[in-house]
Amino acid sequence: MGLSRANNAGIAAARHDLLVFTHDDILVTPTWLDSLLQSLVRAGPRTIITGRVLPLANNEKGHFAPSTKISALPETYEGRIGRDVLFPMSMAMYRSAIDSVGGFDERLGPGTCFPAAEDNDLGFRLLEAGFRIIYEPASVLYHRSWRTEKDYLPLRWGYGRGQGAYYAKYLGLQDRYMMSRMGLDILRHVFPLRHEVWCSPRWVLGNLVYVFAILSGAVQWSLTRERPR
Repeated sequence: MGLSRANNAGIAAARHDLLVFTHDDILVTPTWLDSLLQSLVRAGPRTIITGRVLPLANNEKGHFAPSTKISALPETYEGRIGRDVLFPMSMAMYRSAIDSVGGFDERLGPGTCFPAAEDNDLGFRLLEAGFRIIYEPASVLYHRSWRTEKDYLPLRWGYGRGQGAYYAKYLGLQDRYMMSRMGLDILRHVFPLRHEVWCSPRWVLGNLVYVFAILSGAVQWSLTRERPR
């Protein structure tokens, strides 16, 4: 079915105006939902709230959680900020917000040939439409570290494929914002600021796989999909 299509089906089936999202490999804290919703009600319908996502330790060596947000400082994002800040593992919004931008793009995300970046695409469209995204670190949950070392490179390939398709969706000569973002993303992984990562062959190979996947996803999207009008 695909995660984006499942999210859209859940939105359509929901019976209330406040929508909360998480994933199936998450453990929530007792205060998570209340904190998330209180923040959303205070901020109002032009705001999306995301929360803190901490890795849940696994006693088995080599397990990891690929997507976390550990900062203890609240942040507010508006406009073109040059990065992706929406974390759907811990996210709440008014129905009117997601209805105004058309929901998740079902061509992106797990279960598709571009198995990532459906969250980044949604976050970009919301910011472009004038919404704010607020990071509320008091709303805490845990991402289970169930993936193993053998999952690392396939995961990097999938993330890169989705991210490349997402970039390509908005590439254009008149508006070069996504073009510059894609270029900076590639450079950041070819020449990382933290030079110590090059001491790890795993990091080197993971970065190279991610870069080639970005290019692969961008080329395939450009050849097979229409850009937004």
